[in-house]
Amino acid sequence: MKRLILLALLVGVFGFQSYSQLQFGAKAGLMTASSNLDKNLTEFPTDSDYEEIKMEAQDAKAGFQAGFFGRLSILGIYVQPELMFSSTNSRVKVTKQYQSATQETKEFVKTQSFNKVDIPLLVGGKFGPLRIQGGPVGSFMLSEKSAIEAAFDEETVNEKFNSATWGYQVGVGADFFNFLTLDIKYEGSLSKLGDNVTIGDKDYPLDSRTNQFIFTAGIFF
Repeated sequence: MKRLILLALLVGVFGFQSYSQLQFGAKAGLMTASSNLDKNLTEFPTDSDYEEIKMEAQDAKAGFQAGFFGRLSILGIYVQPELMFSSTNSRVKVTKQYQSATQETKEFVKTQSFNKVDIPLLVGGKFGPLRIQGGPVGSFMLSEKSAIEAAFDEETVNEKFNSATWGYQVGVGADFFNFLTLDIKYEGSLSKLGDNVTIGDKDYPLDSRTNQFIFTAGIFF
């Protein structure tokens, strides 16, 4: 009986090795990030300078991504964890309407930027050289620049960002000559970039999220 169990284990191990493949590689590419921000703030204290502040997301801007990945393939199905450094930019228009007889209004368009470490865990299927894939991604903030803070110059404004966020990625790819790999992915947000913005002494709720398209090329080691 023990010999039969040992034989079965050996057959399973060698069979797994015969039908599986473990690969490692590096990749880099471009990202276009956009924000869903669309917020009007109106509940200001009576002694405030503002009557209304409006924040609107503008057009997407290009960023870049680079890092490493591993891939375990078994019978056309694969699991691919990645470790990527990402730098993204997007623009926000801030319109400030003051409490005055003239109803003075000022507009500013500023760029916000984020440097992050992204850790996607993708599961996909292979059909010849072509692939489809999707899975969760965790993002960990390294540094950020707030477009809202930049629009207020020296005034007391603080936008609070979360140190970690969650999202998802879906996309397609292709492999060539067991050496080159290409990917096009869409990344959506499942959690907020931040919870609020502080203007003066008061906190205002703010749901700001980014979505992005990612285009990368990589090589297998």
